[in-house]
Formats: sequence, C-alpha cells, structure tokens
Amino acid sequence: MLVAITFAGVLGLRRFSDRIRLTFDVSCFIAISFYFHRQHVFFPVFPPLQAHADSGAVWLRAIGGAWWLLGSRIVVATLWFALHRDRRSRGARLFSDLAAAAIYIATAAIVLNSVFALPVTGVVATSGVVAIVLGLALQNTLADVFSGIAVGIEAPFSVGDRIQIADKIEGVVVQINWRSIRINTDGDDMAIIPNSLIAKAEIINRSIPSPRRIASVDISCSEHALPDRVIEILLHATLLCPDILQAPPPSAVLAQLGARRNTYKIAFNVANTSHLGPTRDLLLRSVRRQLHYAGFSDLSHHDQLTKSELPDEALLARRLLRDVILFECLDEQQLDGLSALLELLRLEPGDALFSEGSVDPALYIVAWGILELTRQSASATETIGCIGAGEYVGEIGMLTAAPHAATGVARTYCRIYRLPRKVLEPLLAKHSEFAAELDKSARRGMEALHRKVAVLASPDIGPTGQFLKRIRSLFNFGNA
Repeated sequence: MLVAITFAGVLGLRRFSDRIRLTFDVSCFIAISFYFHRQHVFFPVFPPLQAHADSGAVWLRAIGGAWWLLGSRIVVATLWFALHRDRRSRGARLFSDLAAAAIYIATAAIVLNSVFALPVTGVVATSGVVAIVLGLALQNTLADVFSGIAVGIEAPFSVGDRIQIADKIEGVVVQINWRSIRINTDGDDMAIIPNSLIAKAEIINRSIPSPRRIASVDISCSEHALPDRVIEILLHATLLCPDILQAPPPSAVLAQLGARRNTYKIAFNVANTSHLGPTRDLLLRSVRRQLHYAGFSDLSHHDQLTKSELPDEALLARRLLRDVILFECLDEQQLDGLSALLELLRLEPGDALFSEGSVDPALYIVAWGILELTRQSASATETIGCIGAGEYVGEIGMLTAAPHAATGVARTYCRIYRLPRKVLEPLLAKHSEFAAELDKSARRGMEALHRKVAVLASPDIGPTGQFLKRIRSLFNFGNA
C-alpha cells in the first residue's frame, strides 16, 4: 500500500504546485520512516537477497527504494526553493539543475547496489559506451548545453535585461534555458539564439549599470558659419527634446573641417532605448529648423532672389512670417506689410515674455533662442516644454482675447517678434473673408507636428463655428 500510494502520488500530482508535491513527498517519507522504525530497520540498506527470500523481504526493499526516491525529491525541492528566490538568476537555475541530476543519479546507484543488491559494474560500463555514442550524435546540442553552463556561471545578463549581441540583435531577454536564450526584439519578434553562439559573441548589456543610453548624431553645416555660433544653436536644439537628459548634459563639438562643409557631433543621453529613435528624429528636425532660421542652412530660391534687396533682419522677419501656418492664406505683398510692423523683443535668460492668466492680444514668433512654457498646477509649477526659432505662440489670444494658458520665460538669450492684434484690423477690414481663412489656418496650425508644445500652452480653441464667431465679434464684423 505504501509503495502504491507513493508512486501514484508522484505520478498523479505532477500538474499540481510545487508546494503541494513537496507536502505529499514529506508526508510519505515520514510514513515510510515510521514503518521502517516499526520493522526495526533504521537505515534502508540491505544485504543481497537469499535464494529463498519471501515476498515480504522483496516488498521491504521496494519500500526502501521509495524511501530513497522520496528523500532525493525532498532534497532537490528544498535546494530549488533555496536557490530560486531570485527568479532572474540564471546561475541558480543551472546549479540547481546540475545538482538535481547528480542527486538522482547517486540515488539510483544506491538503490540498485545497496537496496536491491544488483551489480552496477556492468551498468556503468554499458552507460559509458552509450554516452560516447550519444556524445558523437549530439555534439552540437552538447556544445549548446556546456556553453550555457559557462555563460550561466559568468552571468553577463539575466531575464529582463536588454542586451545587444554582435551588432545584429538587440532586445529584452525573456527566457534562458539549457540550449538557447529567447530575446524579444524591438521589432516585436522572438529571436532564439543557441548558447554556443552566445558564448562566442560580443555581448553588450544595456541594463547594467543603468538602462540609460548615450547616442550621437552628425550634423553638417556650411564652412562659412562661425563654429561657436553653430554649436550654440545645436545646444539650443537639445533643449527642444524633452527626453534628452540634462544630467549628464548634452554636448556639441566640431568634429571635422571640410572644404565646403564642416561636421559637428551632438552627444546626448536618454533614459532608455525606447526613447532613442523618437529623440534622434526630434533632434534632427529641431536642428534643421534652428539652423534654417539662423541663416546657416541653404536658402530657398525665393530667399536668394530677395537677399540682395533686404537686410538680414528684414529677411529673417519675412521668412518667419511666411512660415507661420496662421498666415498661409496671405500673399507676398500682405506678408511684407505685416513683417514691416513686427516688434522685436530681446530677452535675457529668465525674463518673462507673458504670464499665465494675463490678457495680451499678440502673436509671438521666436527668431532666436529657446522659450520655456510652464503652467501652475494644484501643487507645483509644471513645465510644458520649450519652443525655438520658427515656432510661434499666442494666436488664440490674439484672435479671441483669451487669457494666456501658460507662462513664457526665456530659457536662453532670445529674440522674439511680437505681432499685436491691432496690426490685423486694417487687413480684416479690407478682406472680411480673411476671418474664415484664419479660423481654418489656426486649426491646421494646432495639428502641426512641430507645434505640440505651443498647442499645450494655448487656450481651448472651441468648435469651428464658435471660434469664427469669436474672431468676428472681437474685430466688430458682426455676421459679415
């Protein structure tokens, strides 16, 4: 009965939890030990069977085999619980698996030799021959296994770490076993890599000592541009990328001098790999925009035609105003008229341009520098973000007299053009249909890719009809 219960429980409880199986093993082990105590057997090791052994002696040896089996299972389970507190530890798993194999092999040898008194010399000799044959047939698999042991002892990574293997595969380790590891790549694929390749490959662990990533981008600029000025612009562009860490701060250096163009390198840090691609994209777009409005990028055909006719300041004002989506419906003559009426403001770092809640019916266009936008929350001041050269803010307040939804403070030295509402009144008086065009352009500007920060700092524009009605009411157009 003890033998039947033991083997039935061992086989029947395989799908249950480890704690239930261990509880059953301990209970059976105690019951068999108590039975041996009743039979005055203090240690289940028996001499060879006699020629006329009865069935009781055979069953006693069977119970002894079950005792050794349960004992080995209890030792293996205890070892597993002790070593697997850290589920990310690969070394603990490999050691426990090796120890379990050694314990079961030793237990089988003891049961055959000391319990059933069977000769094991022939078994050992035969197993050696079988091992050689299997070794030749499974040499690739064995190479993966032993490579896994070597890598597991060194433990260059754990489950959950982000690793890069030989400049080919990068992702998060999701599983480690005897033959291979599984990596969830950034393309959401599952890469299965044999341990033999892992042992030979160059491995970069992106999670140690921290998941922070350092990256760089190369920028080319005309050799006529003053390097100090270009480097200042490149550092301004890093302020427009919220995912770039400021500690350690980003850097920009002149990397190479060329006959026509110089090469600059921007180095920066992000918190983890998932931010790397979007941050690089945003940084390149921001750099291009800052260089363009600083006059260091290639001029458009239109600007080349007018460069000799206008001074640099007037050319910049015209270029900025022409790129404002709000005024995309104006012709060149109307834009020239507005650009002549722009007011130039110069701000030192820390100077406030406008305050949250104040009514200031004017449009602000950044010509140089970085403007930081913040707003007051229930507990503290929240930084919305920064805008740079070529970006504008305040169009909703200019068109509807709504108060500012944020505070604008100069992060660096800034040159900002101010376009007051009164400048638009003669234009709207002459072209009343211009109000509807402003409504459409303002809404399109709210959806522009590079204006996310400015949109967050703007008041609610409201539905189409309501916004247009507010514009006409403010400029005294009635229902015209």
